[in-house]
Amino acid sequence: MEKKFNEIVFKTGGTTSDGKGVVKTFENLKRECLDINEELKFENGLKFITTTTDEHLFGFTFFRMLPDVCGFDRYEARINYPEDINVENAVLITTPSFLEAMRKFEAKPPVNPIVIITAGAKLEDKTFEYALTIAERVIEVYGSTETGVIAYRTSPYEKGLRIFKGIKIVETADSYTKIETAYSEVSPVIIQDRIKLEDGKIEFLGRCGRVLKIQEKRIILDDIEAAVKDISGIEDVYCFEHKGKLAALAVLDENGKEFFIKHDKLTLVKKLKQELKNKFEIVPQRWRFFDEIPKKENGKINKEFIEEMFNLNLSLPFVISRETGRDYAEFELCFIKNSNFFKGHFEKLPILPGVVQLFYANWFTGIAFNMDCRCGQIRKIKYSNIIKPAKIIRLELVKSSKGVSFKYHDGELIYSSGILPPMSLL
Repeated sequence: MEKKFNEIVFKTGGTTSDGKGVVKTFENLKRECLDINEELKFENGLKFITTTTDEHLFGFTFFRMLPDVCGFDRYEARINYPEDINVENAVLITTPSFLEAMRKFEAKPPVNPIVIITAGAKLEDKTFEYALTIAERVIEVYGSTETGVIAYRTSPYEKGLRIFKGIKIVETADSYTKIETAYSEVSPVIIQDRIKLEDGKIEFLGRCGRVLKIQEKRIILDDIEAAVKDISGIEDVYCFEHKGKLAALAVLDENGKEFFIKHDKLTLVKKLKQELKNKFEIVPQRWRFFDEIPKKENGKINKEFIEEMFNLNLSLPFVISRETGRDYAEFELCFIKNSNFFKGHFEKLPILPGVVQLFYANWFTGIAFNMDCRCGQIRKIKYSNIIKPAKIIRLELVKSSKGVSFKYHDGELIYSSGILPPMSLL
């Protein structure tokens, strides 16, 4: 975010091109906030709290500008965990990924917010329903950096989104949407979103940029993902092009996890491909399975991390569940029997190599605490028991000023432990 006199330039990945700057004047932002308040009719006495940052337009508009323009209080300390939500009469500004994590772990805040406002990605209906159990109102906002806010809904059962007064949908097409906006210096704006306009409301149909050509075949990634989600055992999926092939990162539900552990990855992939081949000429060739689709702080899918997962030469352990906090995390893992690190170690009695245990202790530390502890000496390493293929175990991580202690265990049975150095390269 760069300031130029009475202008702010927001950096964005762009819906029409590569990363660029989007200019907003304070008048643009003020008009947007006044329209938001008029449309959503916030009550007096509310206090705004947030899990977002000012670096992104959603957080800046709703947490930084709106309270100042419309006369509401603001709680400056950032909300990092559900237990931090302890402010009376609060409006929680947050992302779908934060709410999804709360739902997944059945987290309840010490004090329920009055209103939840979310944006950045589509809010799944079941997460929307969960949010309504902890707040009187839930508002899902759809917009872009280029246009500002566009539309919103207040129920998971609303088919269409209501349009804000400063927005006019000029033209819709398969490859773009043209929008006139009062909330940016440049108007009209063409965005690469597919939108359906009906009876004064809009329905978001997906990103135009999610259309690929592989082997001269046109592939609509949203259609592939919808078909994968319809398969029994699949909870969520993200598809993308990886090194010229279609790849899929899938999240399994309880039935899918049971099938995965009982059989193996190859059997599950074969089953998934077979079901998809009945509908598509091109189906995902590379598959990874994880317990969730990785998201950034702003709620967007973390594409860079997913790329790293697929570039990893080691087989991923299967993550059954996780529990995370400020300084503590625990992952329930299964090192599946056909993982590549079991080959040759050893031929008649395959066991999990110690170096692999250290690698994944650090790898999951990165996921839990955003740390990379490869720089420094690992202390107090102790291997107490061997880990065999398909064994379900837990990796416990505890962060302190001395480093991150790790422990692979199964209740009282400890397999290995040690302390990663207290250094971060991230």
